[in-house]
Amino acid sequence: MIKVMCVDDQLLLKETMIYMLKQDPDIEAVDGGNDGYEALNICESYRPHVILMDLRMPRLGGIETTTKIKALYPSIKIIILTTFEDQKSIFDSIEHGADGYIVKDIKPEELVLAVKSVYHNLYVMHKNVVNIVKEEIIDVHIKEKDQQETLKNYDLTPMEIKIIKLMVDGKSNKEIAYSLKFTEGTVKNKVSKILSKLGLKDMTQIAVFAIKHNLT
Repeated sequence: MIKVMCVDDQLLLKETMIYMLKQDPDIEAVDGGNDGYEALNICESYRPHVILMDLRMPRLGGIETTTKIKALYPSIKIIILTTFEDQKSIFDSIEHGADGYIVKDIKPEELVLAVKSVYHNLYVMHKNVVNIVKEEIIDVHIKEKDQQETLKNYDLTPMEIKIIKLMVDGKSNKEIAYSLKFTEGTVKNKVSKILSKLGLKDMTQIAVFAIKHNLT
């Protein structure tokens, strides 16, 4: 029997999820509270196999609660169940240990399948979420490819690329020196060398170059 805990501050939605899950003979589902603090207390006594966790809740939200539960009970699987499909929410959830990310318009049979999948150590994502993650992976790949081309075409070293990124972030020579453990004089020399290699004159031109070549 798979023990499932539903954590959500929307009572009607939570009761509906519990009802849908209970229709499967392999699943036992209970109310896991209206916020993260209640979830932590119930989790301690109930010890579920899987938690369906709302993202936005009062007092303690889903991401913070996921972090705390994973620290205490690493084997518990947590699926974020939300209406939010923005990139930040998705990647924050993944970074903090969520085992799945699905949206609340999911069909009953898909919800049951998601629970059983994470229980068997699979990661689950709603198809819309998968598309967002794919786009980000493709963007990262394109940036990395562009950076490699820039390294090759302009004879820039990885360290010079790093300095360019710090300059575009608005860091002063002193701040760059501290970050890279160089002297300020060394940084000035490296910046001069970068300008010479690129045939540029000032910081504004470097910023334009960085944006054009995906170095930001």
